[in-house]
Amino acid sequence: MADLELDHPNDTEEDMSDKKKLVEIEETRLAYMAGVLLKEIAEGLSRREIEFATEDGTVTVAVPKDVEIEYSVERKEKDGEAKTKLEIEISWKSC
Repeated sequence: MADLELDHPNDTEEDMSDKKKLVEIEETRLAYMAGVLLKEIAEGLSRREIEFATEDGTVTVAVPKDVEIEYSVERKEKDGEAKTKLEIEISWKSC
């Protein structure tokens, strides 16, 4: 499942009125296609401009020189089955 969410790093729960969700995708994809998406995002980060195709058109997000990155890999086992989760969060201050 790919979950893509772009937020400002200094948003807080009580400051929700200033938060605007630009793009959110949650779907099941082939691992290869998830890799293609990550490559497109990586290329956009390198160009400092990421484009997202949506049903309403293209959303373009400017990326500054410096970004904050956080990632984790978790494995949860329950009833003999394991679920692995990779989370990648990249945030920055927008002007």
